[in-house]
Amino acid sequence: MSITARLPKNLVACLLFLSGATALVYELVWSKYLGNVLGNSGQAHAVVLATFMGGLALGASVFGRTADRVKNPLALYGLLELGVGLYALAFPYVLEALGALWLVLAPGVPDGWRVAPRLLVASLSLVVPTLLMGGTLPALVRHFASSLAGVQRELARLYAVNSLGAAVGVFLAGTHLVPAFGLAASARGAAGLNVLLALAALALARQHPPTLAPGQAAPDVEGGAEVAYPRAAVRAALVGVALSGFTSMLYQVTWIRLLSIVMGASTYAFTLILTAFILGIGLGSFWLMTRGSKVDSLRMYARMQVALVVSLCVALPLYVRLPYYFRTARWMLTATLETWPVYQFITFGFCCMVLLVPTFFMGAAFPAAARVATAKVSEVGRQLGGVYLWNTVGTISGSVLGGLVLMPWWGMEGNFVAGAVVNLAAAALAFAAVPGRPARTARALWPVAVAAGLTVVVLGGMRGWSVRLSSISAPRFRDRVSSYDKLVEGIEKSTVPHFYQDDTFATVLVADIAGKHRYLKINGKVDASTGIDMETQIVAGHLGALLHPREPKNVLVVGSGAAITVGSMLTHPVERLDLVEISPAVIEGARLFKADNRNALEDPRTHIHIDDAKTFMALAPRKYDLVVSEPSNPWVSGVSGLFTQDFFQAVDRHLTDDGVLVQWIHVYENRQELIRLVMRTLRDTFPHATTWMGPQDLVLVASRKPLNFDARRLAERMALPDVKADLARVDIHDVFGLLSKQVHSEDGQLEFAGEGPINTDDDNILEYASPIAFFVGERDHFQDERRSPDGGSRLFLHDYVRQHPPTAEQLERLFRNMDRHHQDSDPLLRGVAARWYALAPDSSDAALALGRTALNQHDMSLAGAVLDAQVAKGVRDPELVALYLEMATARLWSNRTIWTPAEADTALAVGLETARAHPEHAQLAKMLAALCKGLPGARCPPAPSAPVATPEAP
Repeated sequence: MSITARLPKNLVACLLFLSGATALVYELVWSKYLGNVLGNSGQAHAVVLATFMGGLALGASVFGRTADRVKNPLALYGLLELGVGLYALAFPYVLEALGALWLVLAPGVPDGWRVAPRLLVASLSLVVPTLLMGGTLPALVRHFASSLAGVQRELARLYAVNSLGAAVGVFLAGTHLVPAFGLAASARGAAGLNVLLALAALALARQHPPTLAPGQAAPDVEGGAEVAYPRAAVRAALVGVALSGFTSMLYQVTWIRLLSIVMGASTYAFTLILTAFILGIGLGSFWLMTRGSKVDSLRMYARMQVALVVSLCVALPLYVRLPYYFRTARWMLTATLETWPVYQFITFGFCCMVLLVPTFFMGAAFPAAARVATAKVSEVGRQLGGVYLWNTVGTISGSVLGGLVLMPWWGMEGNFVAGAVVNLAAAALAFAAVPGRPARTARALWPVAVAAGLTVVVLGGMRGWSVRLSSISAPRFRDRVSSYDKLVEGIEKSTVPHFYQDDTFATVLVADIAGKHRYLKINGKVDASTGIDMETQIVAGHLGALLHPREPKNVLVVGSGAAITVGSMLTHPVERLDLVEISPAVIEGARLFKADNRNALEDPRTHIHIDDAKTFMALAPRKYDLVVSEPSNPWVSGVSGLFTQDFFQAVDRHLTDDGVLVQWIHVYENRQELIRLVMRTLRDTFPHATTWMGPQDLVLVASRKPLNFDARRLAERMALPDVKADLARVDIHDVFGLLSKQVHSEDGQLEFAGEGPINTDDDNILEYASPIAFFVGERDHFQDERRSPDGGSRLFLHDYVRQHPPTAEQLERLFRNMDRHHQDSDPLLRGVAARWYALAPDSSDAALALGRTALNQHDMSLAGAVLDAQVAKGVRDPELVALYLEMATARLWSNRTIWTPAEADTALAVGLETARAHPEHAQLAKMLAALCKGLPGARCPPAPSAPVATPEAP
């Protein structure tokens, strides 16, 4: 081939590479746009994906035929790209009109049948651009078609180039463009590039006519006859591309779920998974291009299907070990903003480790089968369009059935088994249809038989691996585990699983940590528990009802979790509670918490809706007195949409005039600027809001009108028997205890939020910044008015304690509550202990509390004064004496020198006396041993041995 002939081909390949990139930018951006309108439920995702793929296939079929007839297919390609770019600019306006249509149609359709209006809106919004995109590849293949062998070579090359461009596009869009510029600007940038591609293609088309004119017969060169395969082989190839399309989407759905459990279901993880998936397809197509016509294409397709199944069987034992490998790699990396790109590279490496080999075989299989079906050069556009149509029938079936039907039916394990069976069936069909050796068909099927046997042994022998995968996966962890076996042993020894289910949206596991608490995991992440989460769950359920100007009757709760918040809400005289949860498996898992959620899901007032919260809000037929939004952490993909201005405005539209919103946001693994972003976004819609403290979280109480504090009304509501008993579970017994949780007044919250950007659906800052904050993993500080120089004068508590001074009993309860979650060095904890001790100086418990907090703040004078007084009075409580010995040891280290004698004889005598009376007290024995080390010659009992460490349980 001459240089001048190669030049346009290489230039056009560059154009196709870039158009593949823009296509994936559009897919990502438009999917998010449609998710904002139709919801982020699994059903909505499947509808959008099916519509996108269906439009591409229809476009390949329609414009493939057109490419065979037009004088210059390259010019057709340019016009198609121009149309895509222009439509992309108009897309937001089109979607706005269709969104209004959705709001008109959907309310009249029952919940279970709303897939129909969703499909209508998605189809109308995507049919034009996807039709145009689908015609680009057939047009270019037809432009360069000179012979059958040439068509087959160009098909693999252009398919590879387009796929590699798509991989680059999704990577850039998901990690750089959308995070930096938002949805609208990213789409406009891709549209501008499309217009430039169109102009370049049209310019090239004027200078370089197609290799064959319409209707011109191909020369008999390169051994390419016009018809290469009999009809039986072509039929086998078409059925084969449909079956392999089905399995490719079935595997994609399953791999995304699996890797999300292992690595965390952030938007970055999803982007990297999709990038690795498409990259493998592109590399497989590129490899096939280098093979030329040396190997029979139908046999090659069959071999790729067998190789895919074998690679799956070989990799499956690795899948269940991925949490350990990922945990180890993550542990070796220092978590800072500077190492975030390294972490992303490691994450992408894990995606490639799982996906690259099987998707390589997928990428080689499609063009191999397409070679068989493109038998006539003069009709290559039509035939290639037909191949795409068959393939898309499979991909749509795989995406819809795989996610909506098969995943909930038999889970990840069943999806892999079903995929392997279908791949082997496609391989057997192809081997049987290879022309030329009909008598040896049975013999040719031996690779299928071997792969089938391997599948039975591996997939059948590893039943239950998905439960183990979910059990040992943990996006957050502290300690390194020396081996996979020790990780499994530690987790299985300390936890007892009770429930496991895969559904369209999530994989849910409910388990007990032996002797401690029960937890609920969603996609590998603990989202609810009866441990440290209890206080937040209960407080979020009560705050809105307690502070509301009247008794709320109609209530909406967003996010079920363990349904403990729902149960707390129902202790109030609520008439109707709508619970919106996107995952049905979460609801089933929450039923195992009925002892803790007061069997809230069976309460006749509870109405459960399996839907996306935004979609439900858009279509809700009633207004609510109270809305409680308690979703998962915003670093989880899709969740940040419940912290945007658009969502808060939707809530505002569905609240009564005096309605209240209760909004949860976490403090741990978060950054101060992100907490401020959420508060600023909330206050942009709701002019009045206060902030309340959960152990590891903040609860925001927002309203359209100011919430006037009424101590008498609050006390009456807290005195209701069920309310009182429920709050007592987290040591909140009175108004004083509840008001002690407030950390921001209205003005204080506004001051903390400050000036800055607003989080919106179009520019969702939180979606892309939260995963980075989660990776860094620090607990950032926030401005707590309880610590303010003016003594929190704007908080409700300030005025309340003037009229209702707290008793020693109230302060003790408050200390017990705070002590569970605050660090000993926290001045707030010390302040409560000091007030308690001032009212109860004879209480050894109060002395212990103040002594411990003072000692942890290195105030030796105060700790000594308190503890010495208790010991002098003859108090020999082992807890207090252990702390007294710790203080005595600290005094030795701070005051003693080589020139001064050790003076701790009194402490030693008290320690020995108390240890003899309480030989079982491990902390006392430990502190006594530590003191003895500083007293040469002292005769002390040996220190207790340290317990053997076990891997951290969730």
